[in-house]
Amino acid sequence: MKILFVYKNVEWLGIEYLSSVLKKHGHTTDLLFDSGCGDIEFKMGFLEKYFAIENMMLEKARNFDPDLIAFSCLTNIHAWVDRMATLLKKKLNKPIIVGGIHPTMAPEYTLSNENIDMVCLGEGEDALLELVQSLERDNPNYNIQNIWFKNNGKIIKNPMRPLIEDLDVLPLPDKDLFYKYGCFKDRLYVMTARGCPYKCTYCFNHTYNEMYRDVSKSYVRNRSIENVIDELLVFKKKYPVKEIFFYDDIFTLNQRWVSEFSEEYKKSINLPFKCLIRPGTVTLELLKTMKDAGCLYVDIGLESGDEHVRKNILKRRIDDSQIIETCDFLKKVGIKFTTLNIVGMPGENSEQMLRTLELNQKIRPTTAIFTTFYPFPKTALTEKAFEKGYLHESEREDVLSGKGSYKEDSILSHPDKDVLKWVVTFSPILVKYPFLTPVFKKLTPNRFFRFITIFFSSPLRNIKIRLFELIVMFIKTRRALNVKEIEKRVFEKNDVN
Repeated sequence: MKILFVYKNVEWLGIEYLSSVLKKHGHTTDLLFDSGCGDIEFKMGFLEKYFAIENMMLEKARNFDPDLIAFSCLTNIHAWVDRMATLLKKKLNKPIIVGGIHPTMAPEYTLSNENIDMVCLGEGEDALLELVQSLERDNPNYNIQNIWFKNNGKIIKNPMRPLIEDLDVLPLPDKDLFYKYGCFKDRLYVMTARGCPYKCTYCFNHTYNEMYRDVSKSYVRNRSIENVIDELLVFKKKYPVKEIFFYDDIFTLNQRWVSEFSEEYKKSINLPFKCLIRPGTVTLELLKTMKDAGCLYVDIGLESGDEHVRKNILKRRIDDSQIIETCDFLKKVGIKFTTLNIVGMPGENSEQMLRTLELNQKIRPTTAIFTTFYPFPKTALTEKAFEKGYLHESEREDVLSGKGSYKEDSILSHPDKDVLKWVVTFSPILVKYPFLTPVFKKLTPNRFFRFITIFFSSPLRNIKIRLFELIVMFIKTRRALNVKEIEKRVFEKNDVN
């Protein structure tokens, strides 16, 4: 069987794991990729408009002639997935399945596109393999757990299967799929665990937890240290890697694992690395060990500078003292850190928004990222936004369709929208230069200031890496999708032979 994955924006580990599982069982995979001209960090829609590659993607899809087309879908690319599914169905008329966070949260809405035949909820490795095997036998199985099917005008809703308990059984992710599109070079993205035990109301994890509560023993699972090190050794040799980004939801959940891993990492890998942490999940000793192993910088979820908002709206049981202590530890050991902040939650007032800036000015992170609260489907805080009138039922489809973005203006009817906009726009600058606060209070946020903010809201090293990746992705995507050029090179090679 030939399976064609389709994705946009960045390297996606989920697709890499799905591809490696399918290849292990003898199937052929490929990837259609659209770099999106910087939809994640740097919006450059004018480039996407003038360098559209949809026709190139369709032509490559036709040449590959897949038996199954598989999308992974985040909320912010749902509209693109909808459009591409329609185009690919018209061009190839092959079965289409969509998996990922968005269809897991909104399966019925995803299936409302007549060109999408199936959705996969939750983890997809075992489910997709089972589906492909049934299609290969030319005998589709409509009872595959995790997969919802459309059949004769009805939706078949299958139950969830248990999570994969032993992550070591999975083959190494198929990174070649994205490498050929220039999605990474110097920085390798790796996950050492899956799942998050916390129930933050703005995040999908609390919904996932509930979905798996009756079918799985544990939502959080760690790979073994040996398994992660083996992966790093393979990819360090294969690619020109200069640093590692551990992409776990919270890298420091299991402190003992991290401590033992750091010692082995230093001996075997010895590259700089970055990770994401949560206040209260580290000690001074653990951070010293991580620093010694090569940890250069971390992202830390602060989210709100107001304790009431954190504890009662976001359900993050974190005190100011825990945040301050964690940041003090990071400074003592010399690890740079970026805070992640959300502004404009339903129920948050202007004074509370400003406290997020003030707490950041107090702890003085290396950099600070401020984003607008975005109502992701089926999260508790999104439902609260509907209940409290920040969103109206007539706007339900806007949420399900992925209208707007956490990097744009709020789509909520928020009474303090002006303050929200000001805090999101100017805070990254004022965290670094707090003495400018009185001056900036007289300024009105606009697109120019939002663009300038990018260079204050991320470490310079990270900006360089992401800009370089963006440029390389833009060039290599078009080269990889240039079917005629590929055919020409193959012809010339055969002619020489």
